Amino acid sequence: MTGKPRPYRPARRWRGVTLIEAVLYIAIALALIVGGLVFYQQASLQSRTNSVVRTYSALIAEARIVAGELSSLNAANFEELLYVRGSIPADNWDAAKPVGQRLRLPFADMYATLAIDFAPNGVNTISLFQFNMPVRLCSRLFVASRASTSYANGAVTAVLQDENYSGAVVHSFFVFPSVTPAQAATYCRTADINGNGLVFAVISFRTAD
Repeated sequence: MTGKPRPYRPARRWRGVTLIEAVLYIAIALALIVGGLVFYQQASLQSRTNSVVRTYSALIAEARIVAGELSSLNAANFEELLYVRGSIPADNWDAAKPVGQRLRLPFADMYATLAIDFAPNGVNTISLFQFNMPVRLCSRLFVASRASTSYANGAVTAVLQDENYSGAVVHSFFVFPSVTPAQAATYCRTADINGNGLVFAVISFRTAD
């Protein structure tokens, strides 16, 4: 006994992807990948910049409190005292590094140190020294309006030079009354003589805001 014959069904035709469509798909995919990478890099830079701003803001505020408590102090490694007082988060402190290099920031090889100077003329200042500072970060942190930066007011002077200290100071200027974003970008970019994207920076603030 034979079974019922199956009805004839024509073979299904599969439509292929044309070369133009394939190129278009690849172009869109690459655009999305590149866009995602750029967005991630910008978001990462902004997040790390915000972290530095918060750290500096807390340090300057605490340093001013210490300055009001002490009658005289001239310490090149002022951050050691601030760390003992609990003013520096553990995430920003690397005790394995030499003294003066223990205040670490969320950028590769960047570190900072503070010094407080009670000057004879009464113009007491807190100086923030920043080593191996990325130009992209520098151009953001050196913006000032009416002697106020993004992390502290009462800014007095700022100094910029190449991170390898190979030459004279590239920029030394009074922060008051203001430094525009365009000026800060120019100063920081010009200070990077060797073009490796890093600078050495110092900015000083009054001990009384």
